[in-house]
Amino acid sequence: VGGTLGVTGVLTGTSLDISGNIDVDGITNLDVVDIDGAVNMASTLLVSGVLTGTSLDISGDIDVDGTTNLDVVDIDGAVNMASTLLVTGETTLQTHLNMGDGDQIKLGASADLKIHHNGDNSYVSDTGTGSLLISGSAVQIHNATDDAPMFVAIGAGAVTLYYNNSAKIATTSAGVQVTGT
Repeated sequence: VGGTLGVTGVLTGTSLDISGNIDVDGITNLDVVDIDGAVNMASTLLVSGVLTGTSLDISGDIDVDGTTNLDVVDIDGAVNMASTLLVTGETTLQTHLNMGDGDQIKLGASADLKIHHNGDNSYVSDTGTGSLLISGSAVQIHNATDDAPMFVAIGAGAVTLYYNNSAKIATTSAGVQVTGT
């Protein structure tokens, strides 16, 4: 058919190949496009350009190949629905994890370890049955500006307590060394 094909009713076919635009009611704006797969046929919607919409409901997998660059992903919960992003495997962040006051990082099957800031104070809370262990060849606690030690522990060596950047109590192989009174 050359020119315009006018159809009143339903146009049925087994294949439709359109190389131009699809006009619905005089405008190129399809409110609903339903693509169903049949036996031995994959359902694919290929878009080379920008796909814009106000809602996207996906009940299956999302596969992003090539360079994945998601600038902003916002996951909001609805009424009676929790907002959850479930990731299987390792997640790598390129710059920062930015969380607000009162937000928590929860670790463990029962969220036994929590890290959070409430706007005034910062907390590392362990409510599990075991101990909170901090390990390293050297463990140090510094002041807020990170220019003076408050506590320094060297593996298989001295543990030193500081006052105003000056060592006051230190363990030695013979016992304890106290600087001052």
